[in-house]
Amino acid sequence: MEKNERLSIVIFLLISIAAFFCFGLFHLTKSETTDEHLWKYGRIKQYWQAIGEKDWEKTYINDKPGVTVALFSGVGLFFEPNPENHKIKDKTFFIFDTSRTNRINFVFRFPILVLAALSLPLFFWLARKAFDSDWMALFFTMFLALNPILIGITQIANPDSFLWIFGGLSVFSYMAFLNKKEKKFFIMTGIFAGFAILSKYTAVILFVFYFLFLLSKMIFQNDREKNEFDFKFIASQLFNIFLIFCVAIVVFIFFIPAIFIKPSYLTKGVSQFFERGNLSMLWYFAVAIVPAFFILSKKNIFGAVIAFISTHRKKLLIIVASLFLLIIGITLLNVLSGQNMIPFDKLRDTAYAQEPKKFNFGKMLASDGFWKKNAKLYLLEAYPFVFSLTLPVFLLTIFLTGKAIFGKIKERHAAIIFSVLIFAMLYFLMALAVKVVANVRYSIILQFFFALFASVSVLELAGSFKNKKYLLIFAALVFVTGFYSLWSVKPFYFSYESPLLPKKFTVNSTWGSGFYEAAEYLNSKPEAENIVIYSNSATICPFLKGKCLNSRKIDLNAVKPDYFVISKRGELKEKNRFAFINSPSGAKPENYYFDNLEHNYEWVIYIDGRKNNYVKVVRFEN
Repeated sequence: MEKNERLSIVIFLLISIAAFFCFGLFHLTKSETTDEHLWKYGRIKQYWQAIGEKDWEKTYINDKPGVTVALFSGVGLFFEPNPENHKIKDKTFFIFDTSRTNRINFVFRFPILVLAALSLPLFFWLARKAFDSDWMALFFTMFLALNPILIGITQIANPDSFLWIFGGLSVFSYMAFLNKKEKKFFIMTGIFAGFAILSKYTAVILFVFYFLFLLSKMIFQNDREKNEFDFKFIASQLFNIFLIFCVAIVVFIFFIPAIFIKPSYLTKGVSQFFERGNLSMLWYFAVAIVPAFFILSKKNIFGAVIAFISTHRKKLLIIVASLFLLIIGITLLNVLSGQNMIPFDKLRDTAYAQEPKKFNFGKMLASDGFWKKNAKLYLLEAYPFVFSLTLPVFLLTIFLTGKAIFGKIKERHAAIIFSVLIFAMLYFLMALAVKVVANVRYSIILQFFFALFASVSVLELAGSFKNKKYLLIFAALVFVTGFYSLWSVKPFYFSYESPLLPKKFTVNSTWGSGFYEAAEYLNSKPEAENIVIYSNSATICPFLKGKCLNSRKIDLNAVKPDYFVISKRGELKEKNRFAFINSPSGAKPENYYFDNLEHNYEWVIYIDGRKNNYVKVVRFEN
């Protein structure tokens, strides 16, 4: 590689990392998410107190388990040792010392931003080792660094903030291990996988990808790399995955000593995941597949099957790519036609309004048969992810998937395309099987896979040009379009939605966005310290100079609110709406405020300019 080319790669890498950090730093302290207070005011401190007092059982702080939040955001305790004193709660109000809000948010969130920014050069290095391509590593890292969803989640003290970091590092360490066969990458895979599981039990699904990628490498390897598919080779590779799992579990146990007191904590989250919906059958499958595999491998049947599949690999790739393109195509057409075929937004809102954990869609799908109903719900699971991709990544995904069907893919890229597409489709299927209405946060783990997918697409596209200067042009385009995506949605990065999604639809809820701005509006009023509000989300309260009612039951004989602060989610979920007690004769009923919410408000903010994602301030009519 020429010196100028290497310098160009370094420059694009550095400015992308700088953009990630600067956009992440902007507005870092001026938001609050629904359950973030549980970490800042309780779980983080509980973990470190338990370590200090050797009260090992209390190191299990949550069923996520979210220990990485305590490990890294816990740095904030050096600067704010008693964050719980930020909130004063009495029988009627939540009152916060607003002079401390920004500082508390900063000390607990800044370590996450620093960790994420520092992980980007590591991602570049691992991708370079995995694929022996500086340009592929650069494009991949740029797509990560300029991703609004990843910057948005990094601004939140939440387990998902760490899941994408450690989950991604684990995946690329494993890819580097398969390519270089060096022990350090093997160990790194296990350690990063351990930290990913410490973030969320969901990370166990990454081991499915390890197997898929190994299988893909075996199917799509070229003749120069060809291995004998005998028992020894296959067993050694699967044994490596098992050892990686063991390393991950050792890391997991080391940071949660509670497991020595209560061993059930080791499998609690995973077992809950598999016991939901239709995934309980996977326990039986896991028990049956191990002996079956060894029987087949002993007779080299497994190797023979792989060898047979390998001879039909082009057809297999076309089938997988076609299925994925069909999912994307139907989802896109349905939305562009006004969701006439499948009412994605109405299904999601109905489930949320009733009880999302019960996967309840009311009567909306009652007339559909089993296959039709589940086809609609499967596409519903894919819907948020499809429209959370930036437009360049989306278009590059379409291009590469289409090329896999109709064109010739470079041999070294086929395994990546095959494994990523199958994993994504399985991910949506598992979300359906466990009966969870997926949102952007639940599919955060797919973001780095499609950053890789888009980087492969760029190289395939650039391969049409012989002159390497076009790689510089593509790098500049990736940076400019990524920068524009971040600029257009700032400061609500996590609420980014593709410009392909019509403005009347949304794949995001506010999840805290817009409440700071609502608080600033109320704080600008005369005698703001005396204002009393009710909000469906307490995320406004740390920024409000006045008082927040802490109960949805409002006794009008005792206190009269000045304003209601209502988000789209607050409007949907009727059981969480406020209710008046001792309402005087002639007073407006509760439903009055919700029935007239479309026009009867004093102030509003529409997140990303979408009228279906808002925070409104409504004056109480005495």
